[in-house]
Amino acid sequence: MQRGRFGHRPRNDPRFYGGKYPFIQTGNIVKASTTNEKIEFTQTLNDLGLSTSRLFDEKVLVITIAANIGYTAILDYAACFPDSLVALTPKDDSLSLEYLNAYIRFIRMYIENLAPQAAQKNINLKQLNKLPIIIPNRGIQAEIIDIMEKAYSQKTAKENQAEALLNSINDYLLQELGIVMPLEKENTLESRMFYVKSSTVIGNRFDPFYYKKKFVQYEKSLQLGTYNVCSLGQYIKDISYGASVDNCYTDSGIPFLRIKDLKPNEIYSQEIVFLPIELEKDVLTSRVSIDDVLITRSGTIGVCSVVDEAHDGFAFGSFMIKFSLVNIVPQYVSYIINSFIGKVYFERNKIGAIQGNITIPVIKSLQIPIPEIEKQIKIVESIDCIRQQAKKYSQEAQEAVDLANAQVEKILLGGNS
Repeated sequence: MQRGRFGHRPRNDPRFYGGKYPFIQTGNIVKASTTNEKIEFTQTLNDLGLSTSRLFDEKVLVITIAANIGYTAILDYAACFPDSLVALTPKDDSLSLEYLNAYIRFIRMYIENLAPQAAQKNINLKQLNKLPIIIPNRGIQAEIIDIMEKAYSQKTAKENQAEALLNSINDYLLQELGIVMPLEKENTLESRMFYVKSSTVIGNRFDPFYYKKKFVQYEKSLQLGTYNVCSLGQYIKDISYGASVDNCYTDSGIPFLRIKDLKPNEIYSQEIVFLPIELEKDVLTSRVSIDDVLITRSGTIGVCSVVDEAHDGFAFGSFMIKFSLVNIVPQYVSYIINSFIGKVYFERNKIGAIQGNITIPVIKSLQIPIPEIEKQIKIVESIDCIRQQAKKYSQEAQEAVDLANAQVEKILLGGNS
């Protein structure tokens, strides 16, 4: 066992980066562990960085021991990494590195539970050293490796199918609305230079970014679509910001939605948090009802979903805006906002130099195509079917790994040796 190293503080000092030595981080291992793919790196160290780190130049199994614990991947090229990662190598031929990789993934939750309940979980080399390892003969090890390799191949194939379906939603929506978006030109001098009449600028935004050619072309494309384009504000009955409250969560009280609970076209509150009941008056106007639309206003801007029955009555935080609609299908609006139409609009209209955000007037000014209600319902139903099929593929992807883990468990613990 060899722990990684990066001794200098602060770790983000630019003097140490931009060289020829790959520098692996915890996130790179977590990604490779969940996909069973080669470890990717996004940073490199120079000679100065290497002097404060350690180069691993042999094939090793890397395991995460801080924050995300017990994730593993095989490093098959020379690289450096910090002390939140540990390199494992078998001492003899009785243990295959590939089998050790599969085995530790199999017992990952056991390893995570070894970590003390602290602000940030971590384990040390002493705890790693005591890990029980079942070592079958090399033939059984090879069988287990084959089972897991096939499972991850199936998982990747299913996830690719799911991703392709989700990526098709935007094209489907634009096609149904008769909108042809122009292809964005390469970053050339011609595409970056443009002129705007002073009469256009006076009384409006003054920053040149707002008047880039791609945004002007985007507006024209919307107007040339099959359906009339109107501002969303014409259909908004009520709109408000979320509650600005401290993170004083309790075990019961007022159920509370955070910005991380909001996904495109889905509210995913896997871990529900509660505000103290004493804050009832503070969140009185920051409660959602069924068919309200929630949208993120800061961070990742414009992530949108319709409130379902499971989240009726929840309070929501200040990084979100809620609005209710009349004479338009809420789910249709949500799909529009999460599509290319919404992304480009909010990219153009966000405010703030350091961290962009959007406001209620920005949301009200969003221009969207308005087909008849029956057409809106048809579009929503079609996209719902696409998303349900994508979800089915994602479930099948996880089931492939779960089935493989069950086979491995039977081999290791069921007396088959």
